[in-house]
Amino acid sequence: MRYVEPASVEEALDALAEHGDEAKVIAGGQSLLIMMRERLVDPDVLIGLNGIPSLRSLETNGEAVIGAMVRHVNVEKSPEIARGWPLVSAAEAAVSTLQVRNRGTLCGSVAHAFPTADPPGALVASDARVRLSSKARGEREVAAEDFFVGLLETASEPDELVTAVVLPAQPANARTAYMKFAIRPLDFAIVGVAVRLTVDDGVISDARIGLNGAANRCLRATAAEAVLRGNEPSEALLRAAGAAAAQQSDPLADIDGNEDYKRHVVEVYTRRTLEKALA
Repeated sequence: MRYVEPASVEEALDALAEHGDEAKVIAGGQSLLIMMRERLVDPDVLIGLNGIPSLRSLETNGEAVIGAMVRHVNVEKSPEIARGWPLVSAAEAAVSTLQVRNRGTLCGSVAHAFPTADPPGALVASDARVRLSSKARGEREVAAEDFFVGLLETASEPDELVTAVVLPAQPANARTAYMKFAIRPLDFAIVGVAVRLTVDDGVISDARIGLNGAANRCLRATAAEAVLRGNEPSEALLRAAGAAAAQQSDPLADIDGNEDYKRHVVEVYTRRTLEKALA
């Protein structure tokens, strides 16, 4: 295996264009190194991003642009993110242990696309975009809900680099919450629910819900959102939204439970997270 450490985004894109599927990008290494240890991936070339200063920037000016080398803890502790995008702050605080948050990056989590990771649901609920760059196609942005397409599979091409996550300005009266169900707080979520609600004159005018662990990818709960929009909050409404989220979900059976069990968790935690957001 060969390790290269480019000094600029352009050099990183050159390396990706040259090596394609034979290369893997490494940022914090909190996911990739585990997969390499377990022999799930065996890249010929590792492209390290630590030497690219421009990827360490976190800018908030109307919208937030979080570079590929910004660590989870920096997003979690950012006062600007906490004020403008509290849902993302809450999801980042739920990521594993402090040691992992000190090394891992938000963009790395997004690129890895593990279906039970904490940040993706919050990004989908926040209408975030993923910024991609390649030598051949230049720069483009993909909506977070379209970026996650399968188990460890994204809309990114082999020669594309995730350079940033972009968070648009949130509604001024948005109510948000993130909750996860896990055996231990440091574990991946069995199910995680991210909610952003807009309430006008006692009526839910808009709703966005991102689900982790409800499918082989991060899932937007559009059926539950449709139940909520245009209605006054009530216990019956929230229960109906939870049931709709469970019906739309398609969870993977694993050591944590079968599909029916996880659908039940989706239903319960969607309702609880909606209650928390409204409170």
